[in-house]
Amino acid sequence: MSRWYQPEERWPRHSKPWWRETLDMARSAGWRLLAIEGHTWGRLVCDPDIDEPCSIPIFSTGIGGESVAKTARRTVHRCAHLKADEAGQILLRATALLDLAEAQLEAASRCLEAADKRAEAEELLRSAASAADEAEKQLQEALGCEEHSEKLVVSAFEVLPEGSELGFPPTDAQVVTLIGGAAAHVDQAHELVGDLPAGDDGDALRQRIEQVRVRVTDLSGRFG
Repeated sequence: MSRWYQPEERWPRHSKPWWRETLDMARSAGWRLLAIEGHTWGRLVCDPDIDEPCSIPIFSTGIGGESVAKTARRTVHRCAHLKADEAGQILLRATALLDLAEAQLEAASRCLEAADKRAEAEELLRSAASAADEAEKQLQEALGCEEHSEKLVVSAFEVLPEGSELGFPPTDAQVVTLIGGAAAHVDQAHELVGDLPAGDDGDALRQRIEQVRVRVTDLSGRFG
């Protein structure tokens, strides 16, 4: 079984370095290669389309192979068949080399872009994992706050004065009503102690009235 290889194609690799050098030289000069299975590894032909082209047999093994390869290089160098079309051959080989170069660069570019995308994906995955951890932390905090809120409402019912109304959960209006009631009671207490003479008990009560009034002001501030 045999096959022709053009100068712009990738040629089979010979096992002997001296023949590889000859093959590279012939390929660069625009020769063709007829690859053959067997002892005759192949045949170099300068131009198969002309009458009586230069032809060089390439052997797989054999005594004196290095010397034969050197002789073959001289034959390639002296070949006059391709001289007339040298410019065209140069353009052909240069075009083929540039096609290979562009293909290699495109492959390299896509590999680099793929690496960038992998790095971007890894960063997004790290961010997602971090966000998931933070979300889990915030969820636990939210559940803790909700539990604490329920306990506070329960404790509010425990201290709620008789006759006061409070839902579960309490509405803002109900809380405002509680604060307003507390303010009214503070005012009433202030009026009652106004005529008390100075003394330890009276002074202590007046101090407590002011403390409660400050708390009324603070809690009222929550509603503007």
